[in-house]
Parts: sequence; C-alpha cells; structure tokens
Amino acid sequence: MEQKTKGNYIFGKGAGKTMNKISPRTQYEAAMMSMVFIMLGLIATAIYLPFTGISLFLKIFIPFNSLCGLVLLSSFLVTTFQQYQSYLAVMGIMEVQDE
Repeated sequence: MEQKTKGNYIFGKGAGKTMNKISPRTQYEAAMMSMVFIMLGLIATAIYLPFTGISLFLKIFIPFNSLCGLVLLSSFLVTTFQQYQSYLAVMGIMEVQDE
C-alpha cells in the first residue's frame, strides 16, 4: 500500500502553506522574468570575462558554458511561456490564438 504525503515535501509546514497560496499565474510570470535576468547575466559574463586577465582555459570555457546555458534557459523560457499561455486559456483569462 502506498503511503500518502502531506504535500510539503522538503519544506516545512509554514513554507508549504505560504507557497501554496501563490497563484500559478504569478509563478509562471516570476519564472519567466527570472530566466530572462539570468540569461542577461550569462551574456554579460560571457562578454566581459574573456577580456580580463584570466587563463586561456577560462577564456574558452566561460563563453562555451554561457552559450550552453543560454540554449538551456531559452528552451525553458519557451516551454514555460507555452505552459503559461495554456494556463491562461484554460482559466478563461486569454483566448487561444491559432496562427
């Protein structure tokens, strides 16, 4: 027989209750906004650090790693945006636009 959990997982009861009160719309918007800011930070780091006095390995590794991070985060951003649009459509907040 499978044991049921109370839904707080690794968070305490207070943190679980607080997080449960946040609307999915707010969560989607915050996730997308934070992904954009992280991507901007990656771009700034990838542009700035190779021109500093760091080793050749880091001058190659940082832009490569930043590019990979940008690809990953842009994929998450698109997926989150699509989920957000679906959520808004299901909730009746936004009409589905077929192009």
